[in-house]
Amino acid sequence: MGKLVELVPAWGWALLLGLVLVVVQQIRVSGLQDDLQTERGERLQDADKLGACRATRTNLLGQVIEQNDALADLRAAELERATRARDVQQQAEGRAQQADQQAQQVLQERTPAGVDACAAASAAFDDELRRERAQ
Repeated sequence: MGKLVELVPAWGWALLLGLVLVVVQQIRVSGLQDDLQTERGERLQDADKLGACRATRTNLLGQVIEQNDALADLRAAELERATRARDVQQQAEGRAQQADQQAQQVLQERTPAGVDACAAASAAFDDELRRERAQ
């Protein structure tokens, strides 16, 4: 082996060593480029998934806003119905109270002694009808 070393000049060994280093470096760079391509492909897929998630989120937010608006409308309608129902109930209670007072007045009327009860009741109902129609 000593003779082989002597046959090749020093600059030849340096050139051979440089050539080996270049080949090793090229193999390493080629491997790293493959890793880089794989990594880029994965990042692109991740970006696509992120875009899909953002689109879905935007869609869901829009639906939530629509649902909240619908709920607000339903609550407002319910309050309006409750207010109207309360007003109608108060009016009905007022009319019922008036009718009760009128009935009490009729019941308090006394039939004079010696008068036919049926004729007196008929006259009382006629009087009550006249009073109601006058109002």
